[in-house]
Amino acid sequence: MKKHHIPISWPRRNPRHSRFPIPNIVWEHRLKPTAFVILSYLCCQHSHGGASLSPEMVAKGVHKSESTVKKHLSVLANAGLVTEGCSLTADFWSADGGKFFTLPNEIFLLNLPPSAFMVSAYLLLIEDRKTHTCHPSYNTISTATGMSRNTVIKSIDTLLEKHLVMMEHSQYLDQHGLKWNGNNLYTILPMQRAMDAFHQRQLCQLEAEAQHRKLRRRQGCRTRQETASVSANVTPAP
Repeated sequence: MKKHHIPISWPRRNPRHSRFPIPNIVWEHRLKPTAFVILSYLCCQHSHGGASLSPEMVAKGVHKSESTVKKHLSVLANAGLVTEGCSLTADFWSADGGKFFTLPNEIFLLNLPPSAFMVSAYLLLIEDRKTHTCHPSYNTISTATGMSRNTVIKSIDTLLEKHLVMMEHSQYLDQHGLKWNGNNLYTILPMQRAMDAFHQRQLCQLEAEAQHRKLRRRQGCRTRQETASVSANVTPAP
């Protein structure tokens, strides 16, 4: 009988299974970052044929409290984007002639701050699909996301820290030969790199926690020994 060997490697990812679409029209609704994350999660579940979700299930998926999710679901429902049952409305999903951009499924595992999640989504919206680069200004990102310039800068720092993007500074010469700073050039990095960094941080955290517990046990043992030694040396009163 012929044996079938399982290859020792990850199977090649199917883009249809590893990414999910979001209608471009989402940016016209000027959503708050948390509402944007929740709607993105619903898009992810919808595109992969997920069953109807409860607020509790959504809360676990986006790392928020159930009360927070319910509040933003109400906002999304009032905007005509979702139904009472946490499903996307047909009008939203088919709006704008079915134009979409895509996000990787794993983005929810990274537990990004909502503002960083939204900036990451915008960079993926405008990236050059061949070079995976884009060069919007902070003000452009701020206008598109509805967040302040300072919040955008902090969000970019988070994306750099999480290995989701790489940033290069650019300069240009004006007609008078003067050098000026241009827009930053962002390169969207493979999601696997961000996931590897995420798992490495988790491993380091687990090791640190294990070391901390070990030190606490040693200190507790030393304290008990000292207490026992003091008790043994106490001279009974006559």
